[in-house]
Amino acid sequence: MATALLQVSSDPLARRLFALWARILRLSRRAPKRLRLCESLPLGERRFVAVVEFEQNRFLLGGTPSSLVLLSRLEDAGDRKEKDSAEQPRGETC
Repeated sequence: MATALLQVSSDPLARRLFALWARILRLSRRAPKRLRLCESLPLGERRFVAVVEFEQNRFLLGGTPSSLVLLSRLEDAGDRKEKDSAEQPRGETC
């Protein structure tokens, strides 16, 4: 519909405004984020542990003002749920 309006309109200002609007819409579309902070826990004195997710992988990180350390690679959430349901008798919760 907007394209039809652009073709019908012979007003140069309307064409410029439409082109600007189309460019703004195109620039505002962002790629989906692949890195996500799932959880963070401060430990005092500017130290923390955090669970970070990148694509389908989850990592436990530890941080201080001068360093960032990979503490562990965590299981995927789906794998953990399947494993927990297979190992735990019904009625027990985490």
